[in-house]
Amino acid sequence: MKLEAGQVAVVTGAANGIGQAVAAALGARGLRLVLADLEGDRLAEVAAELDADTIAVPTDVTDTEQVERLAQTALDRFGGVDLLINNAGTMSGGPSWQIDPADWQRMIAVNLGGVAGGVRVFVPHMVAAGRGHVVNIASVSGLIADPFNAVYAATKHGVVSLSESLRGELSMLAPEIGVTVVCPGPIDTRMLRGLMDNAAALVAGGPDALRDRPDAGWFATVTADQYEKLTPLFGAITNMNSVMVPPADAAAVVLAAVEANRLYVTTHPAWAGKVRDRSERIIADLLASPTERTRAIALGRKARARVEHGGRVVRRIAFRCGEVLGGFREGFRGN
Repeated sequence: MKLEAGQVAVVTGAANGIGQAVAAALGARGLRLVLADLEGDRLAEVAAELDADTIAVPTDVTDTEQVERLAQTALDRFGGVDLLINNAGTMSGGPSWQIDPADWQRMIAVNLGGVAGGVRVFVPHMVAAGRGHVVNIASVSGLIADPFNAVYAATKHGVVSLSESLRGELSMLAPEIGVTVVCPGPIDTRMLRGLMDNAAALVAGGPDALRDRPDAGWFATVTADQYEKLTPLFGAITNMNSVMVPPADAAAVVLAAVEANRLYVTTHPAWAGKVRDRSERIIADLLASPTERTRAIALGRKARARVEHGGRVVRRIAFRCGEVLGGFREGFRGN
């Protein structure tokens, strides 16, 4: 979708980080903006700083009524919505078996439920208008899952899958509406800086350094044994400056992807190799048994059919992996 002055964009999670940078970039292009965030005061400051026709709507994306109110506010003020940026998100980490159920529920509700809610509320208006584009901010963690990042990665994998399904649905029912899923690597945001600060505190002060900081999450509960085994990991987190990208650069990637109608895009080209490695491991494991086809022949036609179906599934996985990597490569050429 070509971005033009006068179009209307809704941006969630707009008070900081990527959301704020995307809002600024869209405002500079002359788009009218509806900004949403849970932090109402900070959101008002961001809106006031922009040289654009902007309204700020404090919104909890996990609350259906608030998201519906956000949409109605946009429609009442501007008459429609051309671009939806589902960006609101949160992060927590630690060993999968130690994560509090409340953290699971909160992150699923915000990271995945917030995107699903935005799609449910805004896409019908786009379909009725016959125009629009949806951008869902996922993460590289939506394509490759690192240790101690289970909840975040699970929710971001969900965002990628939702986006793929949505793109396919709209291609059949409303092809004039585009979908992009953005899979950023490390971005210089307040959320990532907080993660780095917590890791640095552990590196400097040992496993007890954050015991009186419950807001530090898992970092406040690290045991001496875990600390000994994971000190290199904490050091790597502390030194993420070398790979972080400014939010403004991420925003430029987002806008270019919208105009090119790309499904997949990332901010970190070097990480495409990790996606390829994961894809190759999946395909190799799915085809790991050389005797499967022989057993199928012995068992008969039904078993053979199951194996043939499995082969089609594997080919589809390989095709999808190629689509992801192809989208990343196009994104790198364009930015």
